[in-house]
Amino acid sequence: MPVDIAFIGAGNIAGRHFNTLETLDDANVVAICDIDEDAAAAAGDRFDAETFTDWEALYEDADFDAVFVCLPPFAHEGQEKAAAERGIDLFVEKPLALEQSYAEDVLDLIEENDVIAQVGYNWRYSPGVEYVQEVLAGRDVGYVDGYWWGGVPGGEDHWWRHKDRSGGQTVEQATHIFDTVRHVAGDVTDVMAAGSNRLEELVDFSDATSATMTHENDAVSHVSTSCAAESGKHGLEVVADGATLTFSQDHVSGRVDGEEVEESFDADPYEKEVEAFVEAVQSRDESGVRAPYSDAVESFEVTLAVNEAIEAGEPVDLS
Repeated sequence: MPVDIAFIGAGNIAGRHFNTLETLDDANVVAICDIDEDAAAAAGDRFDAETFTDWEALYEDADFDAVFVCLPPFAHEGQEKAAAERGIDLFVEKPLALEQSYAEDVLDLIEENDVIAQVGYNWRYSPGVEYVQEVLAGRDVGYVDGYWWGGVPGGEDHWWRHKDRSGGQTVEQATHIFDTVRHVAGDVTDVMAAGSNRLEELVDFSDATSATMTHENDAVSHVSTSCAAESGKHGLEVVADGATLTFSQDHVSGRVDGEEVEESFDADPYEKEVEAFVEAVQSRDESGVRAPYSDAVESFEVTLAVNEAIEAGEPVDLS
């Protein structure tokens, strides 16, 4: 049977998922909720779906198997909890919220009600990361260095520019890099970080950060971020036993066992993560879900710890 899907949030990231779902015979978008009535109506027309501007009314009046929660951090107000309590499967876009306690409450309900829950860490589905994971299998990782440099998105007074609404760049944007670091090097035990705001007046948080982490397996890692860069740069580098690689979602280069490697890819990780979620919901087999909510909570905690370490001026223990 096809999976009937609802959306809470019909903005840009929802639009990317709409594009994939339109191509899947096993998925039907049956309900759309957005506080912007025009956005909800446009998406509703696209799928001939019911539309709502109140997410609580969506749960009361619509019938669906799974829900995509595609909201900015500050707008998480119980949408995931309502789904989990009803046994409705969840696809939640990153970041999970603004507070760790919220995400942990959601996780408790997911586990209590046997809900399949995936988070939109699409880098885990990218061919570049897949390639690196295959190379690193069975090798000890010593060091990972990640970076997310770019500009300030949104127009004047956009929510992204305010830490109390976005969580800052580390939480909202560079979370993909921190998650990939964990995916490659393992769980984090300690976080040290520094930040500054010398260049970009459009944000009220650090426009540059430097975070150093220790992992459970004694590997170390570093991630730098900046929203004051003139050009974008997103990627990672890893030093492992017999392998030194630079990689992003669609490119890998470096040396493995003395041989030069360079590969480029064109697969769309957004498509793959949605397809994997729909398949998991339909089959009740979660083995293809690479970013389960339970693991995403750990990456979310690391990004919050970076902010905490900057504010406190001392390391944060996550062990």
